[in-house]
Amino acid sequence: MLTKHQFLKAYCEVSNIASLTTGEWNSLVRILRERSLLASYYHRLRQYGQTHLVPPACTDAFLSSINFASAQAMQTKIQGRKLTALFSAHQVPFIFLKGAAYILGEKSNSLGRLMTDIDICVERKYIEKAEHILINSGWSFKDMDEHDDKYYRKWSHEIPPLQHSEDGVVLDVHHTLIPPIKGRILDIERLVKSSKIADDSCPVPSIEWMVLHSALHLIINEDVENGLRDLTDIYLLLTNASPQKTLETEKLFVQEGFENEWSIVVNLLRYFFNFPIATHQNQPKTSKLTAMRCYVLKSALLPTSSYLPIRYLWLWKSINYVVGYLSKMPLSILIKQASYKSYRQIVKVIFGDYFFRKSKQQKSEL
Repeated sequence: MLTKHQFLKAYCEVSNIASLTTGEWNSLVRILRERSLLASYYHRLRQYGQTHLVPPACTDAFLSSINFASAQAMQTKIQGRKLTALFSAHQVPFIFLKGAAYILGEKSNSLGRLMTDIDICVERKYIEKAEHILINSGWSFKDMDEHDDKYYRKWSHEIPPLQHSEDGVVLDVHHTLIPPIKGRILDIERLVKSSKIADDSCPVPSIEWMVLHSALHLIINEDVENGLRDLTDIYLLLTNASPQKTLETEKLFVQEGFENEWSIVVNLLRYFFNFPIATHQNQPKTSKLTAMRCYVLKSALLPTSSYLPIRYLWLWKSINYVVGYLSKMPLSILIKQASYKSYRQIVKVIFGDYFFRKSKQQKSEL
């Protein structure tokens, strides 16, 4: 097992790893594999010239993760070309997001970066057209009941996830970056126009928008099990950006109304990676609520693992779960949604999943 201090030093700063025993290396490998960070960490070890410190017993695990990540990157590039050609043929402007954007744009954090789906974004006015194009091109919505479908379409920032019948790829189509129900609206037209054309003409966001999206995914979210990966993305993107780019990133956060989120990012990067970044202010303004959220995230972002015992980690993650939900959803809707989900879960335990799907099937037959 590893202590919190050992993990932060080894993973975030890539330091003190020479003192790790084989057993501690084994714990580190298991923790990173559970959070899909193994391949990207090995690339960072290469960058620092530290791969010779990896014990032989752990080498195969690292190399296996590298091969898997390379295969996934190749598949992402193939799907990127297909989607770009499809939307270009129908004159629908769009842009890739997150993992797909990092890989297609060959960003510094793309090496070993794993993902579970491909994310794209189109403006709200094109969403119905985009959905129609995808359905007619072999994509279909993943199985879900009427309530979940309504949740996506009424309250979420994306339509229900799609899956290709032949390729088996999952696609998330966004029309904004955070649920609009909270009233925080981003300039998505500006996001799409920030497009930098990558290889094969695949549109990816500017560095500033990449950092903003990753930060929002990290902070305005109840689930931070992959939050350390988001913070690592931000760290690597800004590490390889010029000071001017960093200042432009801060400017974008402020213009889009996320100055508090920028303050949280600055503090988290300093805490986890010992990485001070250039800002227009020596110390970003921090409200009490922002300071509290940052304090909670410093603990909640740590991986949940039996190989990393951290006292009260469950408590910090529970607090963050509630605060994260409230940051993207009004309390009244949160209570309504939580109550209904609890009711549905109880019914499913008693009667099975088919109980809710049956009414949907009968309705379609009318």
